[in-house]
Amino acid sequence: MRKLKYVAIACVAAASLASFAAIAGPAGAAKKAKAVHIVGNYEKVGESAQAVPQFEDGAQLAVADLTKQGWTVNYERFPGQSVSVPAEQVAFEKVKAANPDFWVGMTASQQFAIAPDVVASGLPTFTLASPATGIKTAAQGGANMFLLRPLNDTTAKVATDYACKVLKLKKVGILAVNLPFGTDSTTVAKATAAETPSCQIVTVQTNGYADADLTQQVLAFKNAGVDGIVGFDYPNPFGVFVKNMQDNGVNVPIIGGASLGLAVDAKTITNTANLVGVDDCVPELEKSKAAKTFTKDFKAKYNYSPNYSAAQVYDAFHYGTKAVEAVGTDHAAIIKWIAANPYDGVCTYKADKNNVLGRSVTVFKWNTDGSKKLLKNYVSEYIPPAEIVGAVTTVAGTTATTAAK
Repeated sequence: MRKLKYVAIACVAAASLASFAAIAGPAGAAKKAKAVHIVGNYEKVGESAQAVPQFEDGAQLAVADLTKQGWTVNYERFPGQSVSVPAEQVAFEKVKAANPDFWVGMTASQQFAIAPDVVASGLPTFTLASPATGIKTAAQGGANMFLLRPLNDTTAKVATDYACKVLKLKKVGILAVNLPFGTDSTTVAKATAAETPSCQIVTVQTNGYADADLTQQVLAFKNAGVDGIVGFDYPNPFGVFVKNMQDNGVNVPIIGGASLGLAVDAKTITNTANLVGVDDCVPELEKSKAAKTFTKDFKAKYNYSPNYSAAQVYDAFHYGTKAVEAVGTDHAAIIKWIAANPYDGVCTYKADKNNVLGRSVTVFKWNTDGSKKLLKNYVSEYIPPAEIVGAVTTVAGTTATTAAK
């Protein structure tokens, strides 16, 4: 009888240990909860004249999809302003106080003025702008800051290369916003055009980010006899400029970056016949299953096609979450993981020595029904810091340590 009692006790103990092992997992380790804390730093429509919907729409779709995958997502948004450094600094103070697993923001080059504070915080950071000053070893970069987009130098070079070598333009005009993005891109464009002797930059016209009439610039281009224009501008003035061009009968190709596409998306440009877009990633032209699913779901949810910014916010949420899944919520470990691991989402990402993640640039045009047609893909190649326009480098890209969360 006593022997049977011992056997029964042993069986109960074994069953209890088996139940614990099933809960704890291998070697008794605690099962990881699928929870992630993300902060977004961008405006949504109505918060300023420069605000666009794509950032927040991409974020909300990412949160919904991560939730479907079993994640508990704590998402907060603290908007700064793309044209106001003080407003961005105030927003970042809120980001620091929230202490997320990672954050996504800094939508414009001038916002990188707060970078020393970002680097000192040690927070894993995905930036939505890619100025030369933001590379890992530059004055406004650091090991914890990852640039989602190819560098401005890269897109400026691609736009000018396409104008000179593919369109074979002879007399090119440059339109540039009078901010670092416009100034540095103009320098790159001039150097790129110089590689093709038959392609000359005949005039450079500038404007403010809030200008509502660019007729003066249009007439300057007309008088210079340009046969095409490469633009480095903000969405609102770019939209005004294209309309002013059309109103004045100046019908030459206009090659523009992401801001041109944002102006088209905002319906401030309705006639796209002479326009050529240059974006890092165009979701509807990507061939992967992830891109096709994202494009379909985004259009179904928001009733418009996603652009690079919606895709990159969406991807950043998933990229950062994969890091959390792999190494937990320690900031230093997340930074190390992102630096070492590529990610194929809607777009493709792999950190180079500058901490630039974006790997391609797409040139396209708009069809009459508003869809896009691929013209050419360029590979975004690593550029040594000494060759990047505007990159004043420091001794090393370092990050302050932060306590594990």
